[in-house]
Amino acid sequence: MDCLKQYLWALCMFMLLCYLMLNSIDINGELSLLCGRINLSTSFSGPSKNVQLSCMHVYVFLSCVQQYQDTNMQSVVYELNSYMEHRLDTGGDNKLLLYELCNIIKTATKADGFALYFLGECNNSLCLFTPTGAKEGLPGLIPSGPITFGTTIAAHVAKTRKTLLVEDIMGDERFPHGTGQDSGIRVHSVLCLPILTAIGDLIAILELHRHLGRERKCWYFFLFIFRSQVCRGLAKQTELNDFLLDVSKTYFDNIVAIDSLLEHIMIYAKNLVNADRCALFQVDHNNKELYSDLFDIGEENEGKPVFRKTKEIRFSIEKGIAGQVARTGEVLNIPDAYADPRFNREVDLYTGYTTRNILCMPIVSRGTVIGVVQMVNKLGGSAFTKTDENNFKMFAVFCALALHCANMYHRIRHSECIYRVTMEKLSYHSICTSEEWKTLTQLSLPSAIYKEIELFHFDIAPFEELWPAIFVYMVYNSCGKTSFEQEKLCRFTMSVRKNYRRVPYHNWKHAVTVAHCMYAILQKTTGIFTELERKGLLIACLCHDLDHRGYSNSYLQKFDHPLAALYSTSTMEQHHFSQTVSILQLEGHNIFSNLTSSEYEQVLEIIRKAIIATDLALYFGNRKQLAELLATGALDLNNRAHRDRVIGLMMTACDLCSVTKLWSVTRLTANDIYAEFWAEGDEMKKIGMQPIPMMDRDKKDEVPQGQVGFYNAVAIPCYTTLSELFPPSSPLLTACSLVQNSSNRYLHTFDRMSTYFKINVPSGYVTLQANELLYIS
Repeated sequence: MDCLKQYLWALCMFMLLCYLMLNSIDINGELSLLCGRINLSTSFSGPSKNVQLSCMHVYVFLSCVQQYQDTNMQSVVYELNSYMEHRLDTGGDNKLLLYELCNIIKTATKADGFALYFLGECNNSLCLFTPTGAKEGLPGLIPSGPITFGTTIAAHVAKTRKTLLVEDIMGDERFPHGTGQDSGIRVHSVLCLPILTAIGDLIAILELHRHLGRERKCWYFFLFIFRSQVCRGLAKQTELNDFLLDVSKTYFDNIVAIDSLLEHIMIYAKNLVNADRCALFQVDHNNKELYSDLFDIGEENEGKPVFRKTKEIRFSIEKGIAGQVARTGEVLNIPDAYADPRFNREVDLYTGYTTRNILCMPIVSRGTVIGVVQMVNKLGGSAFTKTDENNFKMFAVFCALALHCANMYHRIRHSECIYRVTMEKLSYHSICTSEEWKTLTQLSLPSAIYKEIELFHFDIAPFEELWPAIFVYMVYNSCGKTSFEQEKLCRFTMSVRKNYRRVPYHNWKHAVTVAHCMYAILQKTTGIFTELERKGLLIACLCHDLDHRGYSNSYLQKFDHPLAALYSTSTMEQHHFSQTVSILQLEGHNIFSNLTSSEYEQVLEIIRKAIIATDLALYFGNRKQLAELLATGALDLNNRAHRDRVIGLMMTACDLCSVTKLWSVTRLTANDIYAEFWAEGDEMKKIGMQPIPMMDRDKKDEVPQGQVGFYNAVAIPCYTTLSELFPPSSPLLTACSLVQNSSNRYLHTFDRMSTYFKINVPSGYVTLQANELLYIS
């Protein structure tokens, strides 16, 4: 309905305009109504001039007409506007609505009569529309004749689809039938206009008539004034269009030049109201101040005003005219600044400029005043006029857009600066020192380790200082001495250690433990995996929990952590991979720099898939698919998808490998795991949420039962499938089964042995007095 309203209202106004401009002067016109956009090509008796009009121009024309002192014309426009509001909101027949609209146009153009024609059934004839037909008083269509030349003016216009003005219809040989109507009244002059659709199809024909002997009175004088006002409005609109194009080009060509954008805004504002100076203040709502650092110094360079960026000035929003506009959001037009007590003279004292009159406009975005544009000292007049205010209001909308962009860009730049400073601090604290990596190059392993390190149950705990050296040894022993540059591998290893947080379980110790399990598997499956895969898997295991915060994925997603916003699935795993890549990109840390571009992409993809596979939520589907492939004999390690599933299962087996260690090792690991779980549960309780039993320290008695479920559902199936894939890995299944049996025995005797247990709540550790273990990975 709004679209139809604009369509018909625009039609009305431009029919009025066309008649006023074309009547009584030697010109030809063409009026085409194209879906709310009207092209009016008018050739005057002087030089030709093409004018392109849009719906926005309707406002300009309406304003010109309303400013004209002819009270009759003002009443017509008011009647037209009110009528359109009512009729289009209540609905109705479009033909009748257009007829009634044309009746108003007849009055507006001071025509003596009019006729409205619509197309016949086959679109090759015209029918005269009558508001009250013969049948039950309803609107009707009376056949008027075919669309052809040499008959009536309406048929001629329907054929040519061009507007036609005829001074003497009875003396024009082209139209022997005249208007085709026999009303007994002699029609003298006719303005006939086609109404077209957006694709040029004819809708209707409008005829406006004047009778013989009609006096024109002050018609030429009226036309001169109206056309002058229209031309002035068009000039302003053209200037605005040029300004918007210029501003858009400035903004998109050089987005960093916000000052240049603001300069364009201020230059146009000055020209719009013919002001001597212009100031644009932004609003700081936090400090309740107005501020600016770009000033109009009153000088010109090649005909353009010069703006100078100086030290920022600030003043209270409670002071001055600009302050009041910022507070109230109302326009202020001050003819005598110094006679107004609201005028803040501090700015004049600071700039040395004398202010006579002011036009001050708020810049509003989303209902909030974000800036104030202040025009100072009207040129060529004693004060700013009401017309200046109206023009300035339209311009203020574009100022709001510019200020919004400027503020958004400022916030982005500020965030970028904070980010750079943060990254600089992070790099300093997360990169190993030269002393650290050089020390690593000089470390040697005790001879006893070389034999134990090949076993699945090898415990790294007693050799904390040697963990980096153990990893370097495993890499070189598995991939070869020339696989990595020693300095880069040592830098990388020590920086990875520095990027693990000091959380109870997902820490540096866990990383080296997982890497050792992968090393042991690779050592017992020689010939299956390529050198690139061995490199990628060992690095993936070392980095698989980088920067772990000790909280689960579900916790981060539930509490809308920024990491959850970055990664909607496998949140922490994706973050671990991102941290891995970040370390690789540090200077002197790219251990894969000797690879080709293709190989580098391949090894990064291996690392990414391996780290993502440590998300336990992905394990269940992956193991099920592998078990089916094994059962049907369809497993093919040369198939990329099958190979990825095998690597995924290997990563899970290594991540859970603490369940395959000796009792003395697993006992301590259980303490670390529950310290982390219960810490997460405590955080949930702080905000009134109930954690799952596994993370609730108040439900510690349910832990043994949970452990049995974990072994049955996760650990045993994992190592069973792995041993079927790679029989040499069966010691992992054997060790896990022993732990499972111990957990079952503990569950059956839990009530009887409960007095032997002491829960150390402050530290969050489970201390066992009996030779049994609560365990989860």
